[in-house]
Amino acid sequence: MNDLIDQVITEIQYRGYADNTKKAYCCYLTQMTKFFGRSLDEVSCEELNSYFKQPSIRRLSYASVSLQINSLAFLYKHILKRSLTLDVVKPQHKQQPPEYLSRSEVGRLVNHCQNLRMKTMTMLCYGCGLRLGELTHVKVKDIDGKRKTLFIANGKGNKHRYVVIPDSVLHQLRVYWQEYRPTDWMFYSLWLATRPMAGSSYSKGLKKVADSAGLTKRCNVHKLRHAYATHQLEAGMPIHQLQHQLGHTDIRTTQTYLHWLPELHHGGTDLLQSTE
Repeated sequence: MNDLIDQVITEIQYRGYADNTKKAYCCYLTQMTKFFGRSLDEVSCEELNSYFKQPSIRRLSYASVSLQINSLAFLYKHILKRSLTLDVVKPQHKQQPPEYLSRSEVGRLVNHCQNLRMKTMTMLCYGCGLRLGELTHVKVKDIDGKRKTLFIANGKGNKHRYVVIPDSVLHQLRVYWQEYRPTDWMFYSLWLATRPMAGSSYSKGLKKVADSAGLTKRCNVHKLRHAYATHQLEAGMPIHQLQHQLGHTDIRTTQTYLHWLPELHHGGTDLLQSTE
């Protein structure tokens, strides 16, 4: 029954998909296999359509249903080699503007980091707009002090890019290196130095720092990344440069920040002032 799942894992690894994608696809495919009680290659498209009409599935979010459909599409295209015909009405996609951390709130967060490692990671995360996996997988050799750049290897979509490191963050990295002397992973696991720090360890630590700083807004790596993008746009960074820094494949993803922040580069005139 799990033979198809094993083939999916092999194909995903071959194509260089992210680990989170692999986990999600395998989780949903396994869930559907258990529901039907037989291998998915024996399940018809009509049965799959009925599966998505279940009340328990209809209560799921837009993102969850989309991931299930994507996992099936991957299975059919790359493993079963046959067409997939689904007639699924997805839940309404309600995209809410994210809650932004202000620059003063980010400053409070950094100042409440009692641990040098936590402070350095937080400054690097915010200062370069990194994702969690990008932050924890920084290697010493990826940092070029002369060029003031950081090489991001295997970012989202298994893509590589260089990002600019601000002077304040570069100085903090040097202070950190003097204390911890990392040789491979910049933020190595304290349990096993040959492995990078677990993302969950940093996330839990960041939440504790946010609580100690008295921040009422939810604080995580993604919030710091949102804050970076917002504050850089406010400071005048060109949208195409921000796209590169964030590692967005499609500039429309970056332009979302402009939709959420209409006051940026508005350049309009108060028309009512001239109506008297």
